[in-house]
Amino acid sequence: MRRRRLAMKLSVGILLFRMLLMVGVNGWAAEPVTGIGSLLVNPSAVHRKVVKLEGVAKNVVVHAGSELGTKQSLCGAEFQLEDSSGTITVLYRSRCQVGALRATVVTERMLCVVEGYMEAPPTMVRTPDGKDLGVRIMAHTVTPVQ
Repeated sequence: MRRRRLAMKLSVGILLFRMLLMVGVNGWAAEPVTGIGSLLVNPSAVHRKVVKLEGVAKNVVVHAGSELGTKQSLCGAEFQLEDSSGTITVLYRSRCQVGALRATVVTERMLCVVEGYMEAPPTMVRTPDGKDLGVRIMAHTVTPVQ
């Protein structure tokens, strides 16, 4: 009986290890960099899809504030990301510091890689002050290119 339980635990452990290994290997694949122009051809086809872009940050507006529920400080920026094929708005917000990780400070004319999802609603959404939200990238990470 005891041997049977040990064999069952070992089998379950091996199965879980294989599943974690498969998930980990898939996560190692590098996401290809997408040209901004190709996203703008048909933005609604890429709505809510994760993309990776590389370009130069322009018209940077730095954000600082705090999260409503937790009062933790938020950092980030809204900027235009430009590459040779086009320009798109990027909204990047992150907690200012989580453990040893710090939010990236985006600066004017900074060459960076942006990873996030495409926000392209089927109809144009406007803010109360009349600003057109349009197409933009909701960035998870912004990484400076050296």
